[in-house]
Amino acid sequence: MTLTAFILLSIALILIVGSVAMKSDLFSPAKIFTIIWAITLGLAELKFSRLQHDWNGFGWLMLGVGIFSFLLGSFVVYVINYEKEIKPISSIRSSFKIYPIDKSKFRFIIIVIFSVYFLSLLGNYLIEGYLPLFHDNAAESRAFWGVFGIGLSVHAATSVIILAVGFLIIGKLKGTEKFLIILLIIISFISYLTLLQRFNLIFAIISAGIVTYYTSNAFRTRNVIFFFLIIFALMYSVQYLRTSSIVSAYLFNLAQMKIDPKYAVITEPYMYFAMNPENFVRAVNRIQEHTFGYYSFNFILSITGIKRMVTDYFVFNNFPFLNSSYNTYSAFWDYYRDFGIWGLSIIQFVLGFFISTVYYKLRTNPSIVNLMIYAICAFVITISFFVNTIGLLHFIFNSTLIIASAKYIEKTLVEKV
Repeated sequence: MTLTAFILLSIALILIVGSVAMKSDLFSPAKIFTIIWAITLGLAELKFSRLQHDWNGFGWLMLGVGIFSFLLGSFVVYVINYEKEIKPISSIRSSFKIYPIDKSKFRFIIIVIFSVYFLSLLGNYLIEGYLPLFHDNAAESRAFWGVFGIGLSVHAATSVIILAVGFLIIGKLKGTEKFLIILLIIISFISYLTLLQRFNLIFAIISAGIVTYYTSNAFRTRNVIFFFLIIFALMYSVQYLRTSSIVSAYLFNLAQMKIDPKYAVITEPYMYFAMNPENFVRAVNRIQEHTFGYYSFNFILSITGIKRMVTDYFVFNNFPFLNSSYNTYSAFWDYYRDFGIWGLSIIQFVLGFFISTVYYKLRTNPSIVNLMIYAICAFVITISFFVNTIGLLHFIFNSTLIIASAKYIEKTLVEKV
């Protein structure tokens, strides 16, 4: 283990253990971001794979710019709110225990979204004739499965799970209704699992976990490690479903791992952390032209249906400078590829500022809207080592659906008063 890897992994461990010991909020934006990136870069520095290389100063500088810009935006919000009264986590949880909700309308919006999801799943299945999990070539079929238009609404399973978890806790459900909502969550999760789309399952778990953490005592800080273990297990299990015919020894050799083959089981989880900054540094040192927003805000092209036409016209290579089958670069890559260092620094600063602003709104004025927005933001931070979420149409779709539903529920409360 190099000194850099030791320092980075120690930072993550100190933040986690310190938060647990001091009973501070482990899910504040700066902490989540620092822990995730310290772990990611720490693992990458272990250089367990021959596909990795030593990074030069420019690569480290660009990684540093991305990390520093986000933390700077977060710090500015901290300074702005320094003298404001911030409610302790226990107080926020207590406020949600007595939070007035219209159960009938909360239930209604969940049922409507679930119905849209299930009908979309059924429609796509009838048109395509199969589900990716049961296809002969499951690994590739998932990428082409779905019909434009109704294919988007199938991702609403994420919204169902997150909103249903909130309803389950805030609504203090019991008996038959509690059982039915839990059943609906399970059905949504398992049925969506057949599509082999890991991103939205992780989205649902992380955001639902954040909702649970701030609304109840069921998810205390000391259970955070267990929570993240579930996430890592899910990431690995979905990958196994995609490539069930490929034995771990093959993956071990494919990744050109340097470690003892008896530890082959760690190949996939390790590579999915380490190769993101690896690909970013490799690409950032070779890029010669920028794409001016095509990747950072790709959802705009996707929703208009002209994405493929633009891609073909400009002959964009979505995965340049790769030396392996691992084709993710982290969120930093999209910002840098589009606008260079200015995009990387400004977009990251704005994200840090915006997400921290939402966090302080939740800490000063707990509400369903603020809770749901921050649950989404927490996911954006957590997955930033892997992908740029704000460029994905299905992420924007789910975020809009969740926030609109929360506003609909909250508007009902205002009207009642």
